[in-house]
Amino acid sequence: MSKEKKILRLNMQAFDAEWHLKYAYLHLKENFSPAPWKEELMYFIIDWLSDSNEMMAQTSGSTGQPKKIRLQKKFMGASARMTLEFFGLKAGDKALLCLPVKYIAAKMMVVRAFTGKLDLYCIEPKLYPYSEWTPELDFAAMTPAQVEKLLETEEGISFLNRIRKLLMGGSVISNRLEEELQKLKTQVWHSYGMTETMTHIALRKVNGRDKSKFFIPLPGIELNRNSEGCLQITAPHLGVDDLETHDVVEFSGDGSFRVLGRKDNVINSGGVKLFPEQIEQKLSAFIPADFYIGSQPDSLLGERPMLVIESEIWQEQRIAQLQQQMRQQLDKFEIPGQIIFLKTFDRTESGKIVRKR
Repeated sequence: MSKEKKILRLNMQAFDAEWHLKYAYLHLKENFSPAPWKEELMYFIIDWLSDSNEMMAQTSGSTGQPKKIRLQKKFMGASARMTLEFFGLKAGDKALLCLPVKYIAAKMMVVRAFTGKLDLYCIEPKLYPYSEWTPELDFAAMTPAQVEKLLETEEGISFLNRIRKLLMGGSVISNRLEEELQKLKTQVWHSYGMTETMTHIALRKVNGRDKSKFFIPLPGIELNRNSEGCLQITAPHLGVDDLETHDVVEFSGDGSFRVLGRKDNVINSGGVKLFPEQIEQKLSAFIPADFYIGSQPDSLLGERPMLVIESEIWQEQRIAQLQQQMRQQLDKFEIPGQIIFLKTFDRTESGKIVRKR
């Protein structure tokens, strides 16, 4: 099979909506069981080009329990135009889709391609999204886990450096990963957003001279904090009105913000509120495996942090070294009272670790 046949190009400069519908139906009805990710993509194309004014999407749980919600296509289009304008993307620019279409991040990549007449290259959404046949790309969106895997190989690093602008989202970026990203030629941004806001409503630059730890809200986005310190979002052009998240945030004087952690994960240790996400950032340089900070009951403090690592049990010398590093890097109340090793973590469909208290 030639390389050209492997490429799905959604170039609205060359083809109209009718062509795309025929192309999608052809793949679904006559292509003898296309790969599941291609089938899902085709159904989304059909749905997007239908006469309906809205479509269904699955939330990730940023504002509560995961659920199905309806999104207005006009607001999805407005979000796409906001992204196209911010990144300076124009008709004919080449973009990469390497995320599962069941989630909003991938849906919006397709919508941006249709809205901005981008040339969208679609590859199978895998943890290692390497592709040797895609050209140099103007724009791509990936999860931190995907980028981390690519950075483990020379070919993966070369692939990342062929992307002009990279958008990362879906989870926090560890300090270790952020340091590695400084070596790339690629301009990298970290996004803050959710399904209810049609992906990101704020961005921060991760590498380069203008890098920052604070997210800058995009034009038209109004942000506040509720009584619990959680972020509230209003964006009329996206159909969002006082949307309450579970993210505890801190604002700077210029209106930018940083996320301290999820209110659901807060550990109250002796009256001190600890955010596991902040402790994890400090430890990310010392633990070469997936891990998280949970909590365990403590008769004196009420709760105490607990470190859970996805690995076989380490040797005593290695554990002792980690304990010494924790004493040096963490505040008194942040030091885990126990280290637990699990062979495999429970994860959500989108790959996020399920934390257990």
